Amino acid sequence: MRRWLECLTLALAAALALPLGVVGLAACRTEPGISGCPSAEPEGKPIDSSVMAFLSVARARHHKADLRERSGDVPGAIAELEQLVDLRAPAAVEVDEVLADTHARLAELRLGSNDLDGAKREVEAGLLRAQGATYFRGHLLEVEGLVEEARAARLADAGRTDEAAGARTRAMALLEEAVRVQQQVIEQTLPAGDGGMR
Repeated sequence: MRRWLECLTLALAAALALPLGVVGLAACRTEPGISGCPSAEPEGKPIDSSVMAFLSVARARHHKADLRERSGDVPGAIAELEQLVDLRAPAAVEVDEVLADTHARLAELRLGSNDLDGAKREVEAGLLRAQGATYFRGHLLEVEGLVEEARAARLADAGRTDEAAGARTRAMALLEEAVRVQQQVIEQTLPAGDGGMR
């Protein structure tokens, strides 16, 4: 189960009488190591029950996908997550973040099943949900780089050396772009003038 998703859901549940931004950030601070804590909404924005319900469905679907994946049923895990991304969802930043991360997980599952084209489609769908410099966009770019790396290996095995070289070049560029985006995220979260620990 993605810990940041659990953190977000608990934070929203606790925020029924408090501004979302304050509680969301406080909950993220109490869960060290969550690499994708969601962005805060403007202070004072009321909690939307449809967002709460969607996040609950998302947690359940991810739990079910975990169970299926652990038992070796990767197609079943994919089917669980497909039901989540196909769900009619409310418009909210948190929903976009959950769906972007779900598409990244679907891409990883498809990549593990050698469905490179399917993995690429999942990444493209996720990137539509993750605009700007966010953890979620960086992660999707990283996964896309892995897809191109796998494509390069497949092409090399087939003796298509020029195409394999092109795929390796795309993989390197995507992974570098992922690093650039995540570095922007880090810089945005550090206090001004704080270079972080060396």
